Amino acid sequence: EECQTLQCVFNQLLFDEEKGVYRDGVDSDHISLHANLFPLALGLVEEENVPRVMEYIRSRGLVCSVYAAQFLMDAIYQSGDGDYGLKMLTKEDERSWYNMVSHGATITYEAWDDKFKNNQDWNHAWGAAPANVIPRYLVGVRPLEAGFGRMTISPQTSALARVEALVPTIRGGVDVEIDSSAKAYRMRVEIPSNTVAVVDLPASGK
Repeated sequence: EECQTLQCVFNQLLFDEEKGVYRDGVDSDHISLHANLFPLALGLVEEENVPRVMEYIRSRGLVCSVYAAQFLMDAIYQSGDGDYGLKMLTKEDERSWYNMVSHGATITYEAWDDKFKNNQDWNHAWGAAPANVIPRYLVGVRPLEAGFGRMTISPQTSALARVEALVPTIRGGVDVEIDSSAKAYRMRVEIPSNTVAVVDLPASGK
């Protein structure tokens, strides 16, 4: 059957059915983290192939640039893997946001460390992916329509016992408190009076 969509053509040309991952190019047998994280982040991966693509992504760690890390984190959380997402957010090796802070950065680096780029500057706000990943995915506050008239609150807090966040929106703050330290999973949500929220409680209690 002839493909009628970009997604169909993309998968037909680049997805390796046997390996369950994407190749770098049409005439290439090379496989990379980048070739897999971008399709996943942009919604090009067929649902039945997401687990295999995520398995490969988990095997590679943060072997991408600070810029690409935004798309990697989107891909991870959109796939529902909050455990791996938290691991990436809190890792402390040289390819981590912790590494930048430990070296005295007051804004995110252009590269993960000076060893990767010795002439980097410190004005790359686009490298601060956790600043939007935490409210959007870990806390789970995302708009369902433009302007936050309708929103979803779908937290993926993983092993964190307690989370508190006040997420700003154009209609007012969204206040979320989650406590999973006891046997019961407790979640308190306050939303602006001019909004509607669809709240998604994790079945596992994490």
